[in-house]
Amino acid sequence: MSPDDPITTARSTDRFTALCELAQEMALVEDERTIYRVVLEVARKVLDFFNCAILLIDPEGKDLVLTDQHGYPDETLGMRLPLKGAKGLSCWVAEHGEMLYVPDVRADARYVEGVPEARSELAVPIRIQDRILGVLNVESDRVDAFDRDEAMLLQALASQLAVALELNRARAELDRQSITDMLTGVYNRRFLERLLPSESSRAERFQQPIALLMLDLDDFKLINDRFGHQQGDRVLIAFADALVSTVRKIDSVIRYGGDEFLVVMTETDDEGGRRACHRIREGVMTALGASPAVPAGVQ
Repeated sequence: MSPDDPITTARSTDRFTALCELAQEMALVEDERTIYRVVLEVARKVLDFFNCAILLIDPEGKDLVLTDQHGYPDETLGMRLPLKGAKGLSCWVAEHGEMLYVPDVRADARYVEGVPEARSELAVPIRIQDRILGVLNVESDRVDAFDRDEAMLLQALASQLAVALELNRARAELDRQSITDMLTGVYNRRFLERLLPSESSRAERFQQPIALLMLDLDDFKLINDRFGHQQGDRVLIAFADALVSTVRKIDSVIRYGGDEFLVVMTETDDEGGRRACHRIREGVMTALGASPAVPAGVQ
C-alpha cells in the first residue's frame, strides 16, 4: 500500500489527531492512574496490538513494575521484574535505554513468555532526557507485525507519557512542600486547613468522633535564649520525630506554630483522646531520652 493511498493517508491523519488529543488531555490530568489509562486508550487507536503494558522503574531502581496494561491477565498487574541479571525484552530496554523490535519473539533468547499467543514485540523507553522512567511495550499475535511508522508512534506515546509523569510528580512534590513544615517535616497549618473540613465532614457522616490534641514544650523560649535558636530547632525536630513515632499511622501530626503541635486523631472520643494524650506524652519523653514536662491538653 503506497503512502499516497487514501486509506493510508486517512489512517495517518487519525493517528496524528489521536496524538494531538493525547497531548491536550495530558496537560489537564493530575492523577497518574488516569494518565496510564489515557495512554493505553490512545495506543489502541493508533496501533494494532495484541496487548500493551506500561512498566515503570521502582523508586529504588531495582525492579521494573508492570503498572498498567491492556490485554494481559489481571494477575500480571504489579508484577516485578528485576533489572539486573534478568531476561526479558522490557528489562533490556530499561537497562540500555534503546528501542527494541523483535519480529519473532520465539527466535530471541532474551524473550520471557508472558502470554503464549505473542509472536512479535515492540518496546520503547519512557525517558526524560537521560533518565529512564520505564518501558512502554506492545505485542502482537502475528510475526513481524510492526513497521517503522508504528515504532515512531509508540516512541512518541512514550515521550508524552514521560512528560506527563514528570509534570504530575513535580506538581505532587510542590503540593507536598506547600503542606509540610520545612523545619520538622511534619504537616503545617495549611494542611490543617485542608484536613479539618474533610475529617469533620467524614466524622459527622459516619457518626464517629474525632479528637484534637494540642502539645507544646515547657519553657521552650528559655532553650532558645540560653542555647541559641539552632539548638532550639534541634529540640523541635526531635520533638516532632518523637510525636510521629508515637502516634498511630492514621493520625496526623501538625506543627501549629512555634513549639505548638497538633495531633488530629480520627475515630477517637474524649476518653480515648485523654488516654492517647498520656501515652503520647510518655512516649515522647522516652523517645527524647529526657524527662522535661510536656504538658498536653485535649480540645
